[in-house]
Amino acid sequence: MSTQELLVDVRSPSEFATGALTSDIGPTVNIEYQIIDQLPEIYASRGINVHKDDHISLYCRSGRRSNIASQTLKNMGYQHVRDIGSMEEARKLLDREQVQRQIDQEMEGAGEGEVGKGMAKEEDPKKHGRTESFGALVEGLKALEKQE
Repeated sequence: MSTQELLVDVRSPSEFATGALTSDIGPTVNIEYQIIDQLPEIYASRGINVHKDDHISLYCRSGRRSNIASQTLKNMGYQHVRDIGSMEEARKLLDREQVQRQIDQEMEGAGEGEVGKGMAKEEDPKKHGRTESFGALVEGLKALEKQE
C-alpha cells in the first residue's frame, strides 16, 4: 500500500465555490473544519480509502480553521497531517513544491546516463535549458518569500 497525498480545503462550501487551490498532488476536496472527523467517509464516497499514514494537507482563508482541523485529525490518529495555512500561504507552498517535483523529475531523467552497450543516450537539446529555467524559478520564488 502506497501513501496518498490529500489536499483539503476546510472553508465553507460557499467559500469553496468561489475557487479552490489546485495542485499536481491530486484534486482538492472541500470538507468544512467542523466536520473534518468525517474525512474518511467523505473520501470513501468518492471511492478513495484514506489510511492513517496518508499525507493530508489542509488550508483555509486565514489559517485558523485549518489549524483546528489539523489538531482534530492528529487526535484521530492521522500521522502525516500538515496545516499549510491561508490560501495565499498554501498557494505559494504548493507552487514551490510542484516546481521542486518537476526539477527532481528533470534531474532524474538527466541522470539516466548511458543506455544499452556503451551508447550515449540522445540528449534533448531543450532539457538543459528547462532544468536551468526551473532552477531560476525556484530561486526567484525563494527570493520573493524572503521579501515578505
